[in-house]
Amino acid sequence: MSIFEPRYRALYNDILFSGSRRFAVCTVDPKTGSFSRYAAVLYLKELKEVSEQTGDAVKFVCDHEVIGRVRIDRVLNPSSWMKADTYLKVEAEEIEEPEEDEEENRKREEALAGDFQRLVDLQHEMEESVKFTKGSVGNFKTGPGEEIWSTVRMWQNFGEQKLLSIQANLQQDFQKKLIRYLQDEKGQGKIPEVINISDLPPELQSEVKGLQQRMADDIAPIQEEYQRGMQLMMQSDSHARRLALLSGLIKTEMGLLDVKKQIKNMFG
Repeated sequence: MSIFEPRYRALYNDILFSGSRRFAVCTVDPKTGSFSRYAAVLYLKELKEVSEQTGDAVKFVCDHEVIGRVRIDRVLNPSSWMKADTYLKVEAEEIEEPEEDEEENRKREEALAGDFQRLVDLQHEMEESVKFTKGSVGNFKTGPGEEIWSTVRMWQNFGEQKLLSIQANLQQDFQKKLIRYLQDEKGQGKIPEVINISDLPPELQSEVKGLQQRMADDIAPIQEEYQRGMQLMMQSDSHARRLALLSGLIKTEMGLLDVKKQIKNMFG
């Protein structure tokens, strides 16, 4: 994680000064802007100051681990979210993990590891542009505590990369047309860094609007589904429940690839 916003620089300065080295992070609903009542507690494992190397563009590069969860009762300074003048301060209650059947959970963890292995094999067989590495199978740990949360973070990164790939594919055709217009019509050998939509011809302006709508239609539902999965993971009240949720995410991904494989086999 790279820290560059002034309010988060202040957060890290404060947790280092106090010695607590921990803080809570929750999700924000992209539609309503409301905060989740549940948040992960992150512990600062390692911090490196890089302000000199980055010209003060980035202050810290940090490594964290998830050590627990809290239920947020009240945000003490909600107006600071929009003003971005400082980080949010909350009153929160630590959530205790219940006792569970360790043997049953171990069986679930083994089954989940097998499903993940099959997913990775299928991703490589289908030559997916966004996929887990073969080596990630050995790093797939789902024990209680930090193990499953590190895997949740790995899955979250996968989801983010997949969304970026979909976005890039949607933009690809338009970018080709735009470059051709700038080079052929405008006679510009070098592509400008900034282009005003109003400077484009009507047909390209129409394509920009169509692209924006397609991205909203295609990407937003997928993004919401990933966020929903992560949020359910956060507010689940047991390790067994988190294993079930992660299993559902993996099986959904495998189902999509199975359909893709069937279509590929049908048409060669």
